[in-house]
Amino acid sequence: MKNIITTIIKPALYLSMIVCVLLWSCNKDDATFDPSQRLKPLIITEIIPDSSLVGTTVTIIGTNFSANPTENLVTFNGSNGLVTAVVTASSSNSITANVPNGAVTGKVAVTTNNEETSGTEFTVTYLPPTITSISETSAVEGSEIIITGTNFSPLARENKVKINGSDEISITESTSTSITFIIPVGTPIGTSPIIVSVQGVEVSGPDFTVLEAITLTIPINVEEDDVEESTVNGQMNLTSGDLELGELDTGFSPDDGDGLPNIGLRFVNVDIPQGVVIKAASIQFTADSSAGTDPVELTIYGEAVGNAEPYTNTPGNLSARTQTTASKIWTITEEWSTTSGEDKTSAQRTVDLSSIVQEIINRPDWVSGNSINFFIIATGASATPSGTSVGREAEGFSDSNPSDTPELSVTYLK
Repeated sequence: MKNIITTIIKPALYLSMIVCVLLWSCNKDDATFDPSQRLKPLIITEIIPDSSLVGTTVTIIGTNFSANPTENLVTFNGSNGLVTAVVTASSSNSITANVPNGAVTGKVAVTTNNEETSGTEFTVTYLPPTITSISETSAVEGSEIIITGTNFSPLARENKVKINGSDEISITESTSTSITFIIPVGTPIGTSPIIVSVQGVEVSGPDFTVLEAITLTIPINVEEDDVEESTVNGQMNLTSGDLELGELDTGFSPDDGDGLPNIGLRFVNVDIPQGVVIKAASIQFTADSSAGTDPVELTIYGEAVGNAEPYTNTPGNLSARTQTTASKIWTITEEWSTTSGEDKTSAQRTVDLSSIVQEIINRPDWVSGNSINFFIIATGASATPSGTSVGREAEGFSDSNPSDTPELSVTYLK
């Protein structure tokens, strides 16, 4: 009987002791740790203030931060990525930090014990902006302008520009010291102080003029105004139907053989006032042949007179004329196509000739409505071509197809 009682009591006693140990352990944990703390997420509930200058102190309010400042990582939005702030103090529900250099308006986040908040919006403010210079004081719509100054926002969207009472112009690029924008189409013509605003704070700068750009398109009028001159003996061809650019021409007299031509193009009634600023100029050709594939080098000059006279059949009538100081090299590498829609494109358009036109209309003998003459001379490897189909061939004056005729396009600022 005694053995039976012992067998029953001992296991019960052991079970009671285990329960007591477990209860004691639970009570000990409860005395040092609140399990509910484990349920509190890392959250930012408020930033005080929610906007301020770089360098100022802000307090981040939330839950489950570390009381050890070094265990809290605070990051602000930056224009080139996240920027880390210096944490000066912290508790479980607040962090004190300084807005770091490079911070811009955007999210603020806290990382504690490898847990990160989703971030809260914070506005970085700036001192009133200043304007020190403008890349140009006058320009046409479509021009890029750079304003230099201080206290601009590195976030382009926080900067605005107004010109001549225009709507706010969006910025394409910005730093703390520069703003870049494009003058929109439709900006009012005229002069007024340029206005920059950063987060709504405005400052007036120097006067800025939006200029009117006028574009003229002037075709060759008569057959005698696009000519070829033989480099063999100066023979003139005033009735050539096409223009050989950087290749031999069989259009001269039979006894002259194949001659490399100089090209002359005279445009009449060029209605440009004396001394205005030439913004762009070019000559548009139409392809007459798709045979030539070699690279072509052509040097283009103007005639250095205020009013170019018509060409004559006198040998050397082109090369005897005085060339402008300004010149431009036109290198053609693309093959030309005579397929409709492909025969009059940028491939058949010269490089910009504005410096040549500018030199001519700046002359004291230039009068609006006068004539401008261009010379196109084969140079480089094109000065010694190997045949009649190695360069490029362009259409000359055409009564039957006026749209094929060479055209001078000039844009000037009024």
